[in-house]
Amino acid sequence: MNLLSLLAGQTKHDPHAIIAIDADPDQPQHLSRAELWRHTLQLRADLATAGVGRGDGVLVVLPSWSSVLEWHVATASLGAHVVCAGTDLSADALGDALRRVRPRVVALPYPGPCHTALHDAVWQGAAHGGVVPTVAVVPAPGRTPPVDPSPYDVGAGAWLPSPPTVGMPMPDVRGDELAAAFLPELAAHRESALTRHANATAHAIGLTGDDVVLCTESPASPLWLTLAIAALTTGATCLLDASPTPERVLADVARFGATHVATDAESATALAALAGTKDVPSWRWLGVVGEPASTPDAVSGAERAFGIPATALYSPPELCSPAALWPSDAPPGVRVHTGGRPVGSDVEIRIVEPETGAPLLPGDVGEIQVRGTVVPDRRLDSPEAFEGRRTIDGWFCTGDAGVLDADGHLRHTGRVIAASRD
Repeated sequence: MNLLSLLAGQTKHDPHAIIAIDADPDQPQHLSRAELWRHTLQLRADLATAGVGRGDGVLVVLPSWSSVLEWHVATASLGAHVVCAGTDLSADALGDALRRVRPRVVALPYPGPCHTALHDAVWQGAAHGGVVPTVAVVPAPGRTPPVDPSPYDVGAGAWLPSPPTVGMPMPDVRGDELAAAFLPELAAHRESALTRHANATAHAIGLTGDDVVLCTESPASPLWLTLAIAALTTGATCLLDASPTPERVLADVARFGATHVATDAESATALAALAGTKDVPSWRWLGVVGEPASTPDAVSGAERAFGIPATALYSPPELCSPAALWPSDAPPGVRVHTGGRPVGSDVEIRIVEPETGAPLLPGDVGEIQVRGTVVPDRRLDSPEAFEGRRTIDGWFCTGDAGVLDADGHLRHTGRVIAASRD
């Protein structure tokens, strides 16, 4: 199943259902499935006009807005791939992304200062034949676009996404191409893998069509994309906040009835300190991303504060996220540790001796290796780069240290001490 077909099916089933909420404190925007469908088809046409086709890259430098969903679905429907980057990247970091992704189009937010960094990045790269993309100027949800996008032009033109029209036909979408890649490694994943893993994640966290899911990570995070597609898959609502401070997150949960929240360990601790300031009866699941040393206190503190099951998530940056998590009925003293059950019926985890690759017995600490849907297809800018991290039988060497118990549950403990893995 591809992303555009998923959106088409949900829209046909209930076109007026809310698929995304942009949680601006003053002007929240509710986006229906039909609206997202029209926006996506129009953006697809705009991207095709800009020359985006099979195998091309699109660099999306946007906050956590509903429009990021449109960019993912529209780009994938053309057989192209999205790389999301943080809006706070320096000119040097943006220049590195341009060189590695070689995007035909860069999406920048309006209002926002990102165009200055992009201008500098392009100028710095001009001396050695750097990439000069066209720039799409994307207004914040509910805001009026600029009259003139030309200040964003870095040499190949700048344009505004066209207003959606009614009655655009469903395009013919075929193939299974790379649909997203994630910095810094540019680990790239096929569209089918992204949708399968999102479906498995929705099942693992108990997501249904009546739920509202909020991820405080940036769109550059694999976890953000997984949960967004999981919401699309199940018919749930994706709650988005471009500035997710702990105070705003708790207010969002209370105001919009969020049921599932994923955040980092520091934010989970800050949320726990705010317990009691908002009534949050809808909230029933919390996932926490962080290093093994930081998650136990964050998970246990949030669980005590809000009385909801919380779990640490195992989310290596190269893999579809989360690669593993604990079920809500696992003992509280277990859920605080980064790890859990593999997410997805075809996802396998084993522990090996780091130097020899020999499989270890349950209870022995070694390197975590993963096989299945969550593993990247390749590294976007260097297809051979991951070959040294794959075994002959398809296991991906994470460089993380961990241990499995007798039931196959993972506990991540840190990094392996081996220079070849760092």
